[in-house]
Amino acid sequence: MTKDFSNIFIDTIKDINKNGNEGQPRELKVKEKFFSDLTINPTLPIAHFRARPFNWKYFAGELAWYLKRDNNINYINHFSKFWSNITNPGTNEINSNYGSLVIGEQLEWVIKSLRDDKNTRQAIAFFNRPQFQFEGNKDFVCTMYANFFIRNNKLNMKVQMRSNDVFYGLTFDAPFFAFLQQSVYQCLLDLYPDLELGNYHHFADNIHFYERHFDLADKIMTSTAKNKIYSLKIKKPFICWDNNKIKYTRVTADYIDDIDSVIGQKLKSESYKNILSNYFVLNQ
Repeated sequence: MTKDFSNIFIDTIKDINKNGNEGQPRELKVKEKFFSDLTINPTLPIAHFRARPFNWKYFAGELAWYLKRDNNINYINHFSKFWSNITNPGTNEINSNYGSLVIGEQLEWVIKSLRDDKNTRQAIAFFNRPQFQFEGNKDFVCTMYANFFIRNNKLNMKVQMRSNDVFYGLTFDAPFFAFLQQSVYQCLLDLYPDLELGNYHHFADNIHFYERHFDLADKIMTSTAKNKIYSLKIKKPFICWDNNKIKYTRVTADYIDDIDSVIGQKLKSESYKNILSNYFVLNQ
């Protein structure tokens, strides 16, 4: 049985510590490991620890931002200033809004391919693009592609990363990709009513964490505290398949409205968890 993501996360930083190397790209000390692969249960993609509780506020805001498919950082700045440091030269925009990259033609290709041929090997959605190869680009998209395939009557997904920061990237990448896999799954059930949700395979050519997180990694690895396990299961579809196109359901509009309505309020992470609980099953 696949472990919950908190334990996979611990195993990952232990693996980096034991089998990785120390490097210093861009003058920043980092512990890194090449060629890592994780098998994740797409309904258990939350890494939560006493030393580092899951940031429900940021995830809630990032998901709304992705669903808006908005490359401008004004919206996501309400949830984190991280993106302000990597905007494209002379703009207020970034490249890595994953919704703008795949929720559209890419996801339509995936779903149509799987609906046309249950055994297809072509249901792939590309994130990084040749257009991002330009001098001065601070936001070179980390995700290369997501590949979906049905075998043994289960929808599986492989995500390929060129590079993955464990703390700033993987923590929030995993729940979004799990959301994506569940959304594709829901768009296939009318045609394949007995289809099951399979595994999410996460591959990274380079997986790492920076010096600012060395102490935190040690605390997580050495803690004996039992971590609470959270699920992330979509209650009602955000995306549907209609006339060979993907469309947002009313759920997406309601979710974005709920997040928009609390922007500017000084709410704690738990309040955003409560909003998310209207749309996802969060407790085992």
